[in-house]
Amino acid sequence: MMDKECISQLADEHGTPFYLVECESLMRQYEELKESLPEDSAIAYATKANYTPSVVRTFRDLGMHFDVFSPGELNLLMRNGCDPGRVIYTSVAEQEEEFMFGLKNGVSRFVLGSINGIKNFGEAVEREGVGEVEVLLRIQPVTNVDAAVSTSGVESKFGTVFSGEKDSVGNALKTIDERDLDFAGFHFHLGSQIKSPDPYVRAINETFDFAWSHDIDVRVLDIGGGFPVSYGFDVPPIEKFGAEIGKAIEKWREKLGGFELIVEPGRFLTADSTVLVVKVVNEKEMYGKRVLIVNGSEDMVSVDRHDMRIEIGAITDSTKPVEAAIAGNLCHSLDWIVKEPIELPGVGLEDLLVFEKTGAYVMNHNIPYNLRKVPKVLTVSEGEVEEEEHPFSTVGKIKAVYG
Repeated sequence: MMDKECISQLADEHGTPFYLVECESLMRQYEELKESLPEDSAIAYATKANYTPSVVRTFRDLGMHFDVFSPGELNLLMRNGCDPGRVIYTSVAEQEEEFMFGLKNGVSRFVLGSINGIKNFGEAVEREGVGEVEVLLRIQPVTNVDAAVSTSGVESKFGTVFSGEKDSVGNALKTIDERDLDFAGFHFHLGSQIKSPDPYVRAINETFDFAWSHDIDVRVLDIGGGFPVSYGFDVPPIEKFGAEIGKAIEKWREKLGGFELIVEPGRFLTADSTVLVVKVVNEKEMYGKRVLIVNGSEDMVSVDRHDMRIEIGAITDSTKPVEAAIAGNLCHSLDWIVKEPIELPGVGLEDLLVFEKTGAYVMNHNIPYNLRKVPKVLTVSEGEVEEEEHPFSTVGKIKAVYG
């Protein structure tokens, strides 16, 4: 846990709840990942993981690329001084208007995942009259992925498939060629919290087996993110992922020649950087258990579908352990942060609880229900603390794209 004295001082100064983001953690994770990957690899931050401006600027200053899914995310990057030429634009809706927004602002690499999306992108390119724009085709090279959330397989809505359906890889490549678009390579994203390097290796091999057998020139391979973070359970170290992925990449580089490798991590880079600090504002005993009610809620702490088990620290003068459940301050019955009592170090009214590893896919899942005060967002870099905007404020500032 971050320094207790520092957290207490910030709570006195800023009140609670608040998120505290440590920028040095972001740098450490970046360097660890970079050292694990093979040569000629680019790291693109999955912007959706954490929209905090200091997070964006930290990765900007490290020379990273960025992966965005919407005009709003692109606008956030531009407002924080990022070069659109280092952006990979991936969309689910794939509307012509959003493609035009990206093209107008200098994005030069797009991931496309449907026949209709390819056609819309072709129309946008013609209308904007731009050149030197690369296209990556999103594919599903493997369909059985051991992950907390799988984004490749029969339950996935993403990308094109290796079957005879309308949105097949073959039909997509044909449409790209008919539209005279610059096909640069393939993109896949297998899931979140992937439990071993094996799915990446299988996906890389399946992708290049297909490219080799169909004489397809691949200049770029983007393998997405999904590298796991430990939320109270063991996961393989990133060095193991890098080593196995590196072996597969080097094998195909020897066979096909050089190509660029891109990875798009979000959680791996940001999860460890952030804690949420809340105060115990009420307590009660009912049905044989003690319940602590805090001035935060379950949506501020974790997202169940991401298989997150948040570690909890406490700042209290008491040393006597207590067993308690933790509930949020929302008026709905699902607002339990910890439903079954756990042992905590003597926590009571006015004490602080610190939820660790809340830096990825948490802050941007906060909900406006009950119109409560949103948590402040504080960042610390080289000992200096700065108050940042919450994603709710960011939404109000993004440039409108649609009429």
